[in-house]
Amino acid sequence: MRRRLAAAHRQAAPPSIQLLEALFGLFDNRVLGLLVELDLPELLGVPRTVAELADATGTDPANLERLLRYAAGRGFVRCDRRGRYRATGLTRILRRDHANSWRGWVEFAGSDWFWDAFRHLDAPVRGRGSGVEAATGHDFFEFVNDVRADAGAAFNRAMAAGATVQALALDHALDWAGVARVCDVGGGTGATLEYLLRAHPELEGVLFDLPGVVDAARPAIASGDLASRCRIERGSFFEAVPSGADRYLLLAIVHDWDDTDAARILRRVAEAMGPEARAIVVEGILSDRPRDEFVQASDLLMCALASGRERTAGQFEALFANSGLTRLRTVPLATGFVAFELARTR
Repeated sequence: MRRRLAAAHRQAAPPSIQLLEALFGLFDNRVLGLLVELDLPELLGVPRTVAELADATGTDPANLERLLRYAAGRGFVRCDRRGRYRATGLTRILRRDHANSWRGWVEFAGSDWFWDAFRHLDAPVRGRGSGVEAATGHDFFEFVNDVRADAGAAFNRAMAAGATVQALALDHALDWAGVARVCDVGGGTGATLEYLLRAHPELEGVLFDLPGVVDAARPAIASGDLASRCRIERGSFFEAVPSGADRYLLLAIVHDWDDTDAARILRRVAEAMGPEARAIVVEGILSDRPRDEFVQASDLLMCALASGRERTAGQFEALFANSGLTRLRTVPLATGFVAFELARTR
């Protein structure tokens, strides 16, 4: 429905306006970035006038109002009848203290290097590596893990926000009865495991990722109340994956890599799985024909940032078969993604 409404909105304007609206789409990115940089989500916990906000942020009142008017028009904030600005649901999830803050996504996608990667989108189109490589001289994961600590921190916070939402969807869509141990492969700082371990007191977890990533694991699983039920393992999923789990999670991991590397990861998972173990691969499915959809935009994001790609259902089937895994079923998730349930090919 949203896609059809958006298409109707575009088609209601002449081509020249459609063109300008498309070009001006980058305004949203920078405006959201400024809202976060100026800590406006924190300040808008109560309604405030432009003068109050300008005084608190040390900004020019007239130009701050122009920024806020644009943000209000886009639904990022709200302006009441008295001219005071207040938070919306979107503003609230950008607060640092929100239970599942998405501030990291704005810091990640609004950063200088992220913009630079898209300015160099011509590089992958011309077959010259990713946009990140062209912009920084490093591949994506080397850059965020070893070169720019702030980029890595923002990336990990962004991934944690998405992981928490996916964990909620997985909790409701899958049957967890009889699952004793779950291993989150490439699990980042452990947002998914923290949610699942709290939802299922009988469950044990294994957080597996690179040393520099899991060294920043969430306090609850690193040393807090969930630490006794969660083991942290350091390593590369290209080399080996911890054995002994009933369920292996790969949340938005496969799309980060090309077919060769994705198959290597999945083979390591298959090797670690026992006969009754299952792998759960969570990804978006690319439509066979071009459509205005999130997964299509994500595919371009993978093109700009890394060597990965989104895949059609048929491409996933071929990838799984080439990795020693058999698809048992595909479970739609409330997030718009799907969970592929896989068994080791016998």
